[in-house]
Amino acid sequence: MRLFYPKEYKALVKLGVPITIGQVGLTLQNLADNVMVGQHSTAELAAAGFINNMFVLALLLTMGYSLGAVSQIGSLYAQGKKDRCVEVLKSSLVTDSLQGLLVCLALVGLYFALPSMGQPEELLPMMRPYLIIQICSLPFMVLSTAFRQFTDSINDTAVSMTVMLIGNVWNIVGNWLLIFGHWGFPEMGIEGAAWATFSSRVVILLATVAIFYFRPKYKDYVAYWRMLSPNMTDIKRLNHLGWPIAIQMGMEVASFSLVAIFLGWMGTNVLAAHQVMISVTNLIFMFYIGISSAVSIRVSNYNGLGNMRGVRQASFAGIEMIYALGVVLSCVVYNLRFEISNMFTDNQEVAAIVATLCLPLVLYQFGDGMQVTFANALRGLGDVKKLMKYSFIAYLVVSLPLSYILGVLLDWKAFGVWMGFPFGLTTAGILYLRRFLKVSYDEKLLHQ
Repeated sequence: MRLFYPKEYKALVKLGVPITIGQVGLTLQNLADNVMVGQHSTAELAAAGFINNMFVLALLLTMGYSLGAVSQIGSLYAQGKKDRCVEVLKSSLVTDSLQGLLVCLALVGLYFALPSMGQPEELLPMMRPYLIIQICSLPFMVLSTAFRQFTDSINDTAVSMTVMLIGNVWNIVGNWLLIFGHWGFPEMGIEGAAWATFSSRVVILLATVAIFYFRPKYKDYVAYWRMLSPNMTDIKRLNHLGWPIAIQMGMEVASFSLVAIFLGWMGTNVLAAHQVMISVTNLIFMFYIGISSAVSIRVSNYNGLGNMRGVRQASFAGIEMIYALGVVLSCVVYNLRFEISNMFTDNQEVAAIVATLCLPLVLYQFGDGMQVTFANALRGLGDVKKLMKYSFIAYLVVSLPLSYILGVLLDWKAFGVWMGFPFGLTTAGILYLRRFLKVSYDEKLLHQ
């Protein structure tokens, strides 16, 4: 195995940088929400943090499900089959919408379960309206995500970057107007942040559809759009691919989201500190997502051409780039561990907790980089069934129980809860790598 892939580095940067900018923009949108809400009140930061930790599970389920289209569209694009790319896009809009409806119903169940989840009583009146508005925004995000998987898969990743930046600017301005009540708008606090997010998701969908219809590059695709319809074969295939990815990603994020329940038992300040660190780790992870998503696209293109050597080179180049990023970003975060919380709140207890959580964050970068790279490589190959089994082991057998044991039973508090993450992510990374090496060297194993 070679250790230097200049051709792949260049291709991954070209594809990955726009995705990274768009994803970092999305994380900065969440960061801006948390900063502005935290400046309004620490209690609202804790309330928004808890709901966001639960809601991100829903987002990952819908986004994960939509990723089933990448391996299909990417392979078809490499073969020059534009008509089939559009058929898969239309079919994905149908499947993603139906799956999104199920997720919305599950979130309604969460709304009614809030009083029994052991969270501070004073936060419930803030959590309820915030969650309802977020639920209403989900269908717009589902549709825009389906279009984004299409544009990314045909190697036009600049589209997702553009629309995300538009949505981010809209959201930040909306936060400023509605959280604090500037320019004659009512001061709505946490509800204002929710409405700003809702409107930004509507804007992102409208911008995405406008680009698809009016950009000259998409002229042929629009022509096929008018002629072709979804077909049951593609719908079944997308459903077959989408659910394993959604469940795998759901279990991964559950190891982060469900620990918010444990942390809520420890008080409002602990929950607020957790939300600060989730914002930081999401920002780091978005850099990983950019490169690993580019890996998935390259792998799907090579797979469509039957080029397994290219599949392996793209994947190994991706892990090298992600590890280089991880070293740099981890050093930055660790050196700023005592200053990070000042962006969100002036609460000194929150600041002290945040500083302790930076060590587990640095420790799990090795496993996180490995798991995100090879999970996306396997998705690009359409080999996704095993991911569910491996994720169950890594996140629900290893990570979540360890977080409970270390944080609650051994009373290591938030530090103990976070120390479960390095073990879970490293377990996932090793299992995904093992599967990738098998299927990329033995094509007969694909889709088994």
